[in-house]
Amino acid sequence: MNVAVLAVPLYILLILLELAYERWSGRHTYRLADATTSINTAVLRVLLEGPLRLLLIIPYAWLYEHARLLELDAQSPWVWLLGFIGVDFCFYWAHRSLHHFNLLWGAHQPHHSSEDFNLSTALRKGAFQTAFDWPFYLPLALLGVPLPLFLILLGAQLVYQFWIHSQHVGRLGVLEWFMVTPSNHRVHHGQNDYCIDRNHGGVFIVWDRLFGTFADEGEPVRYGVTTPVRTFDPLRLQFSWWRLLWADAVATRSWWDKLRLWWMPTGWRPADVRQRPWPKMGTDKFDCVYPTGLRGYALLQFVAINGLTLCFLVAIKGAGGWPPLLLVPLILFGCISLGRLFEGRIGLWRLEALRLLVMASTALLWGLWLAPAQWALGLGLAGLCAASLLWLTWLAARPQVARAS
Repeated sequence: MNVAVLAVPLYILLILLELAYERWSGRHTYRLADATTSINTAVLRVLLEGPLRLLLIIPYAWLYEHARLLELDAQSPWVWLLGFIGVDFCFYWAHRSLHHFNLLWGAHQPHHSSEDFNLSTALRKGAFQTAFDWPFYLPLALLGVPLPLFLILLGAQLVYQFWIHSQHVGRLGVLEWFMVTPSNHRVHHGQNDYCIDRNHGGVFIVWDRLFGTFADEGEPVRYGVTTPVRTFDPLRLQFSWWRLLWADAVATRSWWDKLRLWWMPTGWRPADVRQRPWPKMGTDKFDCVYPTGLRGYALLQFVAINGLTLCFLVAIKGAGGWPPLLLVPLILFGCISLGRLFEGRIGLWRLEALRLLVMASTALLWGLWLAPAQWALGLGLAGLCAASLLWLTWLAARPQVARAS
């Protein structure tokens, strides 16, 4: 049971409530392009979560079966409570390490790449992070926490972290001393000097207070990273930091530096390439100008992409097999194309038209041959693609009025 996936309806409800509150209060923290990118980044995480999660499940199960030190009663409330505290303690050290080393930061940086801070930011995950943080949870297997219980507790710990990504919740009194609150977590997402590598806790802020990484919210927080990604393409931003490291590894003349820079503290660069410029934070948020008529079209495609993701999850959990995997490239193609359109790359509209044609063809293949029982779904998706293609053609033919997100 994946608690974090089961909580998706709750996530949607809370985002809608935050948007409604913003409309009522007049204080806006959302931009369409940025929020869409955040949610589509979560889509990438969903596609990769299954195979990458095996990196954790297989060694955890082996250690529990062959090397556990304790026999714990999974029905005991105390085991649940102490197990949850243990999960959060392991998360603290995993999270702190992800910030500390160049290679690991590349897997976590996508979560910090948004220059906005709202509930959609909570969904902007590093798609490859699970491949790097899994060893930190293995001590719980040695302590005898059963795998099913561990997965439930880990999911619950991740669900808690959703609501703390908000600018609309002020300080919460005594809770600030021992719980991770929105105020504490706003510091963690800041690029101000006092915010860097602070407040790594997921549920309990006591770990940061104990181990010297706590900072209280002071001056207004500026969100994002000091080396901005400058893209709305959710796949490209996954590799933003690693691309910088690779460029340094290629450019440096020292073979030792080529190897060690990946495991050096975050931001370390070989001496002979430090003069090569890296992206610098500007005074304004990254934004792009795109045709004003694109907003409605983009929202429709965004809903379609997330609908396909839901179909993928249902198909994998149900019949399984290889046919659902046909949806993966369509979903990836959609996320990338939508992000590039938000960057105002009108020249890519032909690519978007190609995506719609490929999706329509795959939908017909799915509904009429691979899964005849779902013919209505296949025909419906093909019809949506045809309507979208007409809409896109109409937008391309109109005189364009540009706007930012």
